[in-house]
Amino acid sequence: MYVECARVKGRKDYLRVSETYSIKEDGIRKTKKRVIYNIGPLDVYDDGMPNYVDRLKESFRNSNPIIKEITHLAKEHAARRFVSIKFDRNNVDESMLSLKNIGYFVLDSLYDLLGIHNVMTKHKSKNKIKYDINALMKLLVFSRVLSPASKLSTFHDKDNYLFSLTKSNNLKDVYNLLSELDKLQDSIQKRMRYKIDKEIKINKEVCYYDVTNYYFEIDKNDEDTIDKEGNIIDNGLRKKGVSKENRHEPIVQMGLFIDDRNIPIGYKLFPGNNIDQRTYRPTYDKTIDKMNFDKVIIVADGGLNSSMNIKHILDNDNGYIISKSIKKSDKETKAWILDDNGYRYNDKGTFKVKSTIRKRIVKDASGNMREIEEKLVSFWSKKHYDKEMHENKKFIEYLESVIDNPDKLKDKQKKIEKFLKKEQVIKQTGEIVKTTTHISLDMKKIKEYMASLGYYTIISSEINKTDEEIIDKYRGLSKIEDSFRVTKTDLVSRPVYVYTKEHINAHFLICFIALTMIRLIQYKVKTYKEIDVTSSEQGLTADKIKHALQSFLVTKLPSDYFLITKPTEDMKLILDSFKIDMNLSIPTISNIRQLKLLIDKSKLT
Repeated sequence: MYVECARVKGRKDYLRVSETYSIKEDGIRKTKKRVIYNIGPLDVYDDGMPNYVDRLKESFRNSNPIIKEITHLAKEHAARRFVSIKFDRNNVDESMLSLKNIGYFVLDSLYDLLGIHNVMTKHKSKNKIKYDINALMKLLVFSRVLSPASKLSTFHDKDNYLFSLTKSNNLKDVYNLLSELDKLQDSIQKRMRYKIDKEIKINKEVCYYDVTNYYFEIDKNDEDTIDKEGNIIDNGLRKKGVSKENRHEPIVQMGLFIDDRNIPIGYKLFPGNNIDQRTYRPTYDKTIDKMNFDKVIIVADGGLNSSMNIKHILDNDNGYIISKSIKKSDKETKAWILDDNGYRYNDKGTFKVKSTIRKRIVKDASGNMREIEEKLVSFWSKKHYDKEMHENKKFIEYLESVIDNPDKLKDKQKKIEKFLKKEQVIKQTGEIVKTTTHISLDMKKIKEYMASLGYYTIISSEINKTDEEIIDKYRGLSKIEDSFRVTKTDLVSRPVYVYTKEHINAHFLICFIALTMIRLIQYKVKTYKEIDVTSSEQGLTADKIKHALQSFLVTKLPSDYFLITKPTEDMKLILDSFKIDMNLSIPTISNIRQLKLLIDKSKLT
């Protein structure tokens, strides 16, 4: 394990912790490298003194890194060196020196607690599957948390666990399992919801919904399956659409529900060319509708804001809190938002809010109409204003330069199109009449746009809740945004390296289970630390959980004793939250089994 500075052409120098490892491919042992931890851009940490990178590397080797965030990795590195130095390799079997992970004990207990084992066992028996699907499922899920990689690399590293997860030596079993998981995605999600609700009661007052997408490194869309009459019987999954990451490759959409404690409830995948609005109802029908809620308030961003979705929510006796775009509002609503009359300011003048009750008509796809009464809340914050000003800085500078020099419109930015005024100008030359288009800035639209910066609007069916309560509930939507970030960064859910629709479905099921396990560990930690479980504070970030479990290692010593790497502070916090208090100094195999048994018996409450 070592620190390196990655220099990628056209990008900033980037610091990271990497390690080399060996695998056997086609009978040949090869050395490969993998990134353990991305530290960040060099210029963020550089203290300006000479040879910063060399000094950082040396401090890492000495177990006291300049960058404190990688202290746990430096200690793990030192523990590995300790094992290598303490024992004479000539007198000790090589297998005794290999480090095995035991952090997965925590994940193993959650796997059983979520009821996944029961679903898999029943499916194996019913379909007379010969290989151990539970063992391989654990390997894929645990590795997605601890060391996310391709299915091939995960299978090659299957012996990194103290107690072997699987005895399979056939990579084909992994891909056969993916095909089986495609059939089980609904039943596994249903079982997980039931078990979580039984253990800690899913909060049925508020649920958050959002949509994201994941890219695939392919050029063309998946083709639809069409019958002899030309009807589409199965839509291709990977389709080009509006990417949240501005990618140009085909994508897959995911709709996700979580409760207000950040615990996932369920998800559904959609072809990449689906718009956000169309994902809500199928995801709701598959998840929330199956749980027999009395009433739930759906909190979502403007992508869900459509007449059909709102009518569906109300027709199911539920409520909503949804953001509304100022730019897409009608003139009357815009005027009301920008009119300072009626706003209530805080003491510092950095926040103001007002609301109004209004009636309007919504209708579904069949044209069925319903009159509704809802609250429209508008607020402005200096924090939001400063953020939007920063995001628009270059565009505003460009606008100012165009005002001073109109000729720059010839090289107009795409964003400026909506601020242009196009007029037909007729020029007469002899008998020929020519019409040209004169382009100029629409100053009225520009002034409206600038005036709207810093404002946010929300519509809600909950007319009896205060403005502050509605805003507070809406702000909880950042929790689901964080869940998407965790799947994409910590769980490395994309790019995706499986290709069939069935295997793609299985890949995201594995990622969903891994995400749920991380959230349940965070729930345990927050409960232990007496942190409000509905707050945005995490207690322990997903990244810290990952590295804590990664670094909890053991190696066999002579005479049937083991050496356990000293638990990091984060790992100790996880063990404490699971109420595990054991002397881990040079344990026997019996002691380690006792540790696993104690973790297995731990409950969420």
